[in-house]
Amino acid sequence: MMKRFNFNTATKAMLGAGLLSLLLAGCGGSDGKDGEDGKPGPVGLDISQATTLKATLEDVKIDNGTVSVDIVLTNANGVPVTGLEQYAQINAIGLGIAKLTPESGKGYKTPQWVSYINSVKAADPARSLANYSYTDGKDSAGNPITKEVKFTPGDAIQANIESSCKTTCLTVVDSGVYRYTFQTNLSTLPAIEGLDLTYDPTLIHRITLELQTDGSKDAKLVNSHIDFLPSDNFRVAKETETRTVVDLEANCIKCHSTNYSDTSSTAKPLALHGGRRIGIANCQVCHTSYSKDPETGSPLDMGAMVHAIHKGTYAMVGYSGTAYDFSGTMAKAAAESGYPQYREGKDVSERVTLPVSIGNCQSCHSTDDKGPVDAASFKHHKGLACASCHMSGFNPVDNSEWLTPPEGQKDRGFVGNYFHYYATPEIDGIPGVNLVHVFQNGGCASCHAEQGEEGSAKYHLAKANATKLLRTEYAYKLENGTFDVAKGELTFTVNWHSDVAPHQDPKVKEFWVSLTAFNGTEYTMGPRPSNGTLGRSENRISVNLAKVETNANLTAVPNGSKVTYTLTGIKAVIGTSSVPYKQIVSIGKGFMDGKLLICANSAELDPTMDAAIDCSNTEAPIYEVIVGSNKASFSADASNVTARSIVISEAKCANCHGEKADFSASHALTHAADKPDNSCGTCHSAVPNTAVALADGSCVACHNGAPAHSKKPFERGFDFKVMIHQIHADTRSVRRLTTDAATFPENPANCAACHDKGQLSLATLGNKPAFLASTGEYSPTVAACASCHATTATDSAVIGHFETNGGVYNAAAGTYTPGSETCATCHGEGKSFGVDKVHPVKY
Repeated sequence: MMKRFNFNTATKAMLGAGLLSLLLAGCGGSDGKDGEDGKPGPVGLDISQATTLKATLEDVKIDNGTVSVDIVLTNANGVPVTGLEQYAQINAIGLGIAKLTPESGKGYKTPQWVSYINSVKAADPARSLANYSYTDGKDSAGNPITKEVKFTPGDAIQANIESSCKTTCLTVVDSGVYRYTFQTNLSTLPAIEGLDLTYDPTLIHRITLELQTDGSKDAKLVNSHIDFLPSDNFRVAKETETRTVVDLEANCIKCHSTNYSDTSSTAKPLALHGGRRIGIANCQVCHTSYSKDPETGSPLDMGAMVHAIHKGTYAMVGYSGTAYDFSGTMAKAAAESGYPQYREGKDVSERVTLPVSIGNCQSCHSTDDKGPVDAASFKHHKGLACASCHMSGFNPVDNSEWLTPPEGQKDRGFVGNYFHYYATPEIDGIPGVNLVHVFQNGGCASCHAEQGEEGSAKYHLAKANATKLLRTEYAYKLENGTFDVAKGELTFTVNWHSDVAPHQDPKVKEFWVSLTAFNGTEYTMGPRPSNGTLGRSENRISVNLAKVETNANLTAVPNGSKVTYTLTGIKAVIGTSSVPYKQIVSIGKGFMDGKLLICANSAELDPTMDAAIDCSNTEAPIYEVIVGSNKASFSADASNVTARSIVISEAKCANCHGEKADFSASHALTHAADKPDNSCGTCHSAVPNTAVALADGSCVACHNGAPAHSKKPFERGFDFKVMIHQIHADTRSVRRLTTDAATFPENPANCAACHDKGQLSLATLGNKPAFLASTGEYSPTVAACASCHATTATDSAVIGHFETNGGVYNAAAGTYTPGSETCATCHGEGKSFGVDKVHPVKY
């Protein structure tokens, strides 16, 4: 329990001595007698003067249904904050109370929160959404595919908190300590059908607080909670006794922002309900398993709602009547047919574009020791959470047959009937899923697992577990290579994981090593030359180490777990024309990257050391595990080549995209089927040219300022710094694989979302080559900044600023001389107008 704010004896003695010395100094003498100690006066800071607020809850009491809790209010330095009981600038004081109830059924069920404060809401016809249709692609005959969206409005229970009482329910207990007495009495709750609201003191309970003053979105906004056990003298609950499946710090803010003080127009902090709800524990008290949206029938259950939002299939109507559609289809229907219920500017209709597969549970749920104590509970099934992915788009209106089980079978309700009797792979829509087969063959434990068992997580995590295991088992290292220009030979060694060389391992599908020339400043693709034996690029060669037997230019000499390779034929007659390998030969140095593809058995539910499978196997379902490498150099003497400066954080890329992310699908539209070691495939093939490391310059090897051909307008920039800023800021005019905008869950102006401190000095950026778009040239710093601020020439003031300071914007090719920009003088990190100061950067 937190201590009250009384002075102790030592403090009183010190203050007494100080006061006495002042009196002596003022009066010039003393009567020689000590007076009695006075009573300590109130200590604290008035709330009108406080610039920050912190709150904790303590001393819960429940007596004959009356609930009270003490709110201990301080500033950030721990000084008691007084005057809350009469402060006029309070925006919100809301408190909720709930119990954690055990769930019955087959296998272990995670306990669920049940709020004591609930209401039954009827669907408001004025706010209900009408059904609509939209087109989604074309069928094999080229005809538009029409899809229907239907809602199931109706009466719904909604959990809530007390928010109307505010200071009326407060009494002052001590300096900075206020007792809140709930209006809700647990002994006189109105009955709600299907909901057990009996007060049970043997269950863990939770009280939440939401406090906001002065309209603050940050410093004076507080979400707090206390979990306690009434039957044990209201003691604070242990972590293991409560339930928190995900953690804001460990899970959510890997992608999302908690920079609540950022009020810029592009800010996207994870603050909901008017920007007042920021604590997951607070969210859980209202987003219970029984709560629904009456206007759409959508569940408000925390797991189901969050799953569906991230999958891009969720819609609901908020308290203000605003429609929130995370599929983007409502706006699409409005554009196609004038769907009248979509109000541009008031309603939200934007498809969430998750940067990983929705099946990657570990992207949001901790499968290591970094998450909350109860993190593993996500492995135990809950019908609503399962349905949020497997049954998206299905409803009791259009699929009424699932309301009735097959003859002689138990009625398990709409959701239960689906999973047990009707969820065939054709209907379910998730590749490989055959839930009916599992049930019919007695595999109940696959979902209904006992506590501590994997349950359905065996299926959901099988691929992730196998990938992690095989990346460890097949880890390898590239040693620096020796390039003999006169002979046209590159020799390098791979430190392999076993004595079985890559080309002799039937579980190795492909093992690509790419070498790219680097001139010490930047990669340059150069023009597109005619085809050569090793491909069609001036600066890049890719070779498959798994196909030594069929490559006349490649030899392998195993020596235990080391394999030394020699690649021949890297010759070029250097002249004015573009020829294959021209840069590799003339520069004579650069970098090598590896991309290994291992065949893995996707039917393996509990992967062991034999998770890898023979690639020629025709019976097991196979997927590919990608294993990346270190970045090695090649040069005349195999010495290290000075690396290209790293200006983005690999770890921050991985936060959202996952480690060793595979972007093969993004490269699937242009020459994707071409062989990587031949013709256009040298650059265009999805394998191996989609890098598994995003920050070390691997992407820039192709996406640099001087594309070889097919130049695009600046707003579709090919250069990596242009492209990556435009994608995340959604300033790109065209996205090749989708018409959906990229829903970056951070403020794109927060450079720290992708960059580490110290990476924004801009010190060497101006020395890079210019970016040549189809319309003209852009100097390097201008190219990066204009990607957000001036994708088209509409902001003359911004462009004028660029040009005044040595920048080039859409000028004739050859206008920019590297080093001419002076942007770093003012805008380098730490400078007077550094990018870290003029943007809402939060490291």
